[in-house]
This record gives sequence, structure tokens and C-alpha cells, in this order.
Amino acid sequence: MTSPNEGSAPWAAAGGETSADHGAGHRVGVTGGSGRLGRAVLQELGNHGYATTNFDQVPDGNLADEYVRGDILDGEHVARWLKGCDRLIHLAAIPAPGSASADWLTQVNVLGTYRVLAAAVSVGISQIVVASSVSALGLAWGRRFLPAYLPIDEAVPLSPEDEYGVSKQVNEIYAATFARRHHLRIALLRFPAIVGLETIEAFRAQLAGDKELGARMLWSYVDIADAARACRLALPGETPGAHPYYIAAGDNLAGGELEAGLREYFPGVVFRGNFASGGSLISTAAAQAAFGYRPQVAWGTPSAPSCNQIREE
Repeated sequence: MTSPNEGSAPWAAAGGETSADHGAGHRVGVTGGSGRLGRAVLQELGNHGYATTNFDQVPDGNLADEYVRGDILDGEHVARWLKGCDRLIHLAAIPAPGSASADWLTQVNVLGTYRVLAAAVSVGISQIVVASSVSALGLAWGRRFLPAYLPIDEAVPLSPEDEYGVSKQVNEIYAATFARRHHLRIALLRFPAIVGLETIEAFRAQLAGDKELGARMLWSYVDIADAARACRLALPGETPGAHPYYIAAGDNLAGGELEAGLREYFPGVVFRGNFASGGSLISTAAAQAAFGYRPQVAWGTPSAPSCNQIREE
């Protein structure tokens, strides 16, 4: 599930980065740059020296250096817009099932992504970031997903049940196909719910009022500042091929009740590694290893017992 929620957390650089790191001399095309995550990404890129061009159906409030009005289903227009860009972040999508018909969602999310990737190839862009979702795994919108182990990582097989999750899985397949055929470097960022300062309390209350929803989402989230930073960090595309990466906060929103929730909703699930119950049930180790992603913003409530202790009781 990738929520369009946006907060107003400060855009603090992490790890000693400076505002001009990495971006000088590069122009990034961003689809969906006028959305909530898109605006955060444009600001993050600008803060690090990238020139940006936003391709969206509505203006972005002058966050991008250039705004082009357009539709990702118009592949020829996308290709014309991308000329002059040397990198691409593809965010444009219908963000959830039920917000459009299944037919239209599939057209926009799948055919739109295909045409964006084809346009990128036609103008010689080989470094690409695509917004995917934990929904590709089967979380959030379908029946409760029971993984073979927790925390989940990229080795857990995908098994979505809803049209949104399927659209993200198909996009990952298309990305892998384009990467093999055209020698691209594509990072597929699987986001959970995206929250921020202005939305976290409402989201926390939603999970508290619907415990089944919390379990279906693994009580996971990512702050919008961390999500935007992940898009920037993944952009250089050092690894050939198309690779998925989970991007999440380092904690959870179970409100100190993770132990009880795990016993109720995930009986018998095996836990791997050193895991404290205040931590996330989504591993971001692959993103950390590949491009240095480390979550900086934590909204959850930590608690002490490890999940190994939980299972042994």
C-alpha cells in the first residue's frame, strides 16, 4: 500500500550529505511530481543539486525547474518531454484500489509504466527509479498475508490479490524485461503507507481502530522525507538490472502491542535475525547495502522484548 499522505517533516540531510551532493550536471525527469510524494521528491532533488523536470497533469507549485503538462499514457509525449533528462523517477500512478475502476487502474498503472519505460529507452536514459509498493507482495488490500518468515525481505514470493498490487507486480516484471533487453539500471522501491507530520496521528488512530488492517500492513510505514530520500539515493543506479528494495521506517506502529498482535495474527511464523519488537517487520537491509538507505524518521513506540523471546514464551 502506498498512501499519498504527505507531512511537513523537515528535509534534513542525513549522513553528512550536503545540499549539492551527487546532482550537479544531471537533470531528472519525474512523473507524478505534483503528487504528495512527488513534491517531496522534487524538493529533495533540488536540495541536492539536481535539475528537475516534472511531467504531470497538474502544476507542482514551482518546485521543479520545468513543468510539462501531460499524460503517461501518451508515450510519444513522454518521450519528447524526457529529451534533455539523463535520469528518471517514475511515480505517476493511481495509488489504491477503489479510487478508480479496476480497468482504468490497470491501464494507467501498467500501460502507463510500460510507455514511460519505453520512452526512457528511446531517449537513452538508463538510470531509473520506479515507485513500487508492499502491495505487490500481497499486503494491505487483500486478505491477511502470512509470510514464511518475518521480517519480510525481497526473497519472499509476491502473491497480490487486488488489482493495485497486481499492477505493481506486473510493473516489476516489465522493468526487469526492459533492463535485460536494454541494459538498464532500475531500482524498484516498495513503499508501505507513506506518512508525515500532518498525517501520522490520523493514521495511527486508523490502525488502532482496525487491528486487522494493522496486521495486513504489518504495522509498517515510512515517513515521506525518508521515502523521498530513498528515491534520490537509488537514482545513480550502480547495479545493472532491475532490483526491488523495501523502503520502510525502522520501527512499527503497533503502539506497543506488537507482541499480542503477532500471537493473534501470525501464529507460527518464524523470525529471522536479531529483531526487537519495537522494530520494523520489513527489512530494509538490501536498500542499505545497495545505496545506503537508512530510515531517519521514527513515529512508532519502541518496546523491549525480542521476537525470539516472544516465541519462546
